[in-house]
Amino acid sequence: MFKLKTSAANPRLNLRLSALMGWATILGFVALVTLALLAHAGGALNYLYPVAAFAVGGFLYWCYPGLYLGFTFWLWFLTPEVRRLVDYQQGWNPESPVMLAPYLVTALIFFTVLRHLPKLQLRLFFPFGLVFSSLFYGYSVGVFREGGPLAATLDLLIWLAPVLISFHLLVHWRSYPRNYWIIQRTFVWGVLVLGLYGLLQFFYLPAWDRNWMLNAPIDAIGLPEPLEVKVFSTLNAPGPFAVVMMAGLLLLFTGRGALRWLAAGPGYATFLLSLVRSAWVGWVVGVFLLLVQIRGLRRLRLLGVGLLFLGVLLPIITLEPATNLVSERLQTFTSLEQDASYRARVDIYAQQLPSSVLTLVGEGLGSTGVASGLASPDAEQGGYDSGITNTFITLGFIGTAFYAVGMAMLFVQGLPSRAYPKESLLVAYSVAISVLTQLVFTSAQIGVMGMILWGFLGLAVAGKAHAEHYPPWKGNSDETTGG
Repeated sequence: MFKLKTSAANPRLNLRLSALMGWATILGFVALVTLALLAHAGGALNYLYPVAAFAVGGFLYWCYPGLYLGFTFWLWFLTPEVRRLVDYQQGWNPESPVMLAPYLVTALIFFTVLRHLPKLQLRLFFPFGLVFSSLFYGYSVGVFREGGPLAATLDLLIWLAPVLISFHLLVHWRSYPRNYWIIQRTFVWGVLVLGLYGLLQFFYLPAWDRNWMLNAPIDAIGLPEPLEVKVFSTLNAPGPFAVVMMAGLLLLFTGRGALRWLAAGPGYATFLLSLVRSAWVGWVVGVFLLLVQIRGLRRLRLLGVGLLFLGVLLPIITLEPATNLVSERLQTFTSLEQDASYRARVDIYAQQLPSSVLTLVGEGLGSTGVASGLASPDAEQGGYDSGITNTFITLGFIGTAFYAVGMAMLFVQGLPSRAYPKESLLVAYSVAISVLTQLVFTSAQIGVMGMILWGFLGLAVAGKAHAEHYPPWKGNSDETTGG
């Protein structure tokens, strides 16, 4: 097993010295995908992409765990765009194997669970035991439903992947400074890259994105024309994109360097141009929590950074088409009772929530969402527009109780306190709370949104554990271990 003793004081230097082979592997993977697309061999990537990603992820997982974290999140950010490029070259594929790549790479963390399984008895890790139990309960039910083992297994992977990243980050709580720095850096770069591509998408709309909009069964994504699209950048829909940007924009409030200023303009502009009101509300919640938790001069610095971000944003958002779209969307907050989307969501809750809460056993994994399509192309994706109803429908009252209690216990464990006012811990917790608010509007516990919700929740609990064991007056410890 690869083991490297490092210092938390300079994680950037640690990465440069110890990860040259890891970076070479990642660049090789990028080159492979790029050359295949340039050669118009997109069809070959249907299976080559997930297999190669899994191989690279496995190498990084065992040898370069820091790079593994960054690589995993980038796969979640960029794989939908790779899928669109592949579909554009070889024809629309509603069940693209390309989309398995981030799930397979995240699933490598199952080895972490096996190695640290006895820790589920400890107070710090016990909540994960409850969540794992709820998911395997849902899997047991789903195996005997219409979709059978195949649909249940795919859905188990979809639900389990975000929880795995959270468990992984908590198990390696001693590496919290390094892990936080890597994740923050990944998201800041993500805001820049996704933001710039989002501006290109809004003003130009590449042909492969237009092809996706014409074929994908996704509502409320705008019109497949420049200046008419609701920005989704490299993600598969405006909602997931907005949540990724919401998290990244909250992370911009901390840290140093010119990169966050470069990212702020395109990041905030495309965040607004996604026109996802729920994510805007989540961002406000996150900023409010930061202002409440951060005290003294740091609070003034936070306000100053926010004003500077506004100045960076103004030159972009004042362009005529963008201004009209955003202002019209903002005005809907004052007349929600007349908004068709709001009324439809209220009707969905009125119809689904009472019956779903009373579902004792549940339909099981594989009964809703993408996995339900394996049972029948016309399968209902009930509850998918709400994380709350989707959880009750899938896991039933029994499974939901274990899942919700486990998550709630983690939020309590990661709750910041005045005794441990570390800024990174406050930001991680604020991001997790912000994404938690999205459960009212969408299934934010799975997919890329689930990775952010569970990932930053695990990071917050890990940060608090690290602060308790290594307070500032005792120094720091950062042990990097493979697996």
